[in-house]
Amino acid sequence: MKNEKLRQNIFSKRTFTKGCISPWAIFVACCILILPVLFTACEYNNKPEMIYDPTVANDTTGRPTITGILPATEAVAGVREITIVGSNLGIKNGTDTSWVFIGGVRPMIKDIQNSSITIYRPQLSNDKYDKSIYVSVTDTKMKVESSNKAYMVETPGVIVGDYTGVSTLLAVDFDKNNPGENLYTTAGKNLYKVDFAGVTQTIVLNPVNLLSSAYASITAMSFGPGAHGRNLFIAVGKNYIARLYVVDTLDKNNKPVTLTVPAVVSQLDFDENGNLYLGGVGNIYVADSSVGTSAAPVFTLMTGYTGGPNIKKIRVVKESGNQYLYVADSLGVWRSQIVGSSLVNCTQVVNLNGTALSACVITSFELDEHSSIFLCLKNNPNYSLFIKEIDGSITPFYSDPNILPKTVEKLTWGNSKYLYLISSSLQSSPGTYAPGRIYRLTLDRNGAPYQGRTFIK
Repeated sequence: MKNEKLRQNIFSKRTFTKGCISPWAIFVACCILILPVLFTACEYNNKPEMIYDPTVANDTTGRPTITGILPATEAVAGVREITIVGSNLGIKNGTDTSWVFIGGVRPMIKDIQNSSITIYRPQLSNDKYDKSIYVSVTDTKMKVESSNKAYMVETPGVIVGDYTGVSTLLAVDFDKNNPGENLYTTAGKNLYKVDFAGVTQTIVLNPVNLLSSAYASITAMSFGPGAHGRNLFIAVGKNYIARLYVVDTLDKNNKPVTLTVPAVVSQLDFDENGNLYLGGVGNIYVADSSVGTSAAPVFTLMTGYTGGPNIKKIRVVKESGNQYLYVADSLGVWRSQIVGSSLVNCTQVVNLNGTALSACVITSFELDEHSSIFLCLKNNPNYSLFIKEIDGSITPFYSDPNILPKTVEKLTWGNSKYLYLISSSLQSSPGTYAPGRIYRLTLDRNGAPYQGRTFIK
């Protein structure tokens, strides 16, 4: 009875007229009725958005798909770029590149299109080279599964010829052993022969009969003509060169023959006829094939060279039936046709002056079978090996700076596809350096032949 009166008081107190309910009472009653609804609505709106609903199928309409990789199956050591081919690869119009993986690493990306992605050759861990790995492309938000394709990347090269403890590797050349090739190098005060097939190292000559004070600073050496067919010619940055008959065992009676040159020479090479070309301080000399047997061959000064005086290397190559001489100075490479004792149309084919590489110095160069120019540059903080591109620009051979050692000083092409990178301090493992190592890079092309090796029988 008491409660009934209370309810009546709430709904009937202060009426305008008898039988009418007060507006205030109506307002209070409505608030009491809607409060539970308001609390329920607020609780629902503050819940997190549903991320995954197992009852709803994923939309795979835009799924990236790999249909092929170029080059197919494998990227050999000379391959600089790899192209992934497929569909829906240009996610976010190429603004985000974090979804491409090869062998578990994110490569440097050159170009992204919807139908292709071009990546620069990646640096992989040693256990990922020469075996099946996966190339993967996936949506960055992982809303759809990735597209994977098996692939293989060949190791870029290996360290060969370990001369640890020797301060400087002075010069390198190869014989024409078939199959394989033997490397000859002067290191310290010894002439070594390295047999890669058997991984052996032989001291061919020692300081007593080779590297006296007259041969303390060898700058270049090359095999050439001679009665025995095993003559090795050595330049030492003096006004003479040495001719040495190379044997496979130590012979204390085998001493070099000194051949006097009219001026200081530091570089040498042979053409297919056994003619010897020598590079001096701004001068080029030539001697005919009698240099292999004569005690006093005639050296003739060649005309027509217009390059710089600080000659770093010379190379004789045959192009379209004619002989050409390439000469490198500190900042350029010059090409001339050989006509008798003249160099015709001497043209600068590499010029670092006025480029981003003008602070670098050319220490060596090489040519492949198509006369593409490989350059060894000093003073670059990230790279040692460069190549002249088709458009004339000079770029690092591998864009990833961690693939090749940075301390290379000389280049020598062996037989077939082996390019040797020579330095007194090649990196043997990340963070450590050891002197006296030679790195062999296996390329996808042959080198321009060293004509001097033609005479090795």
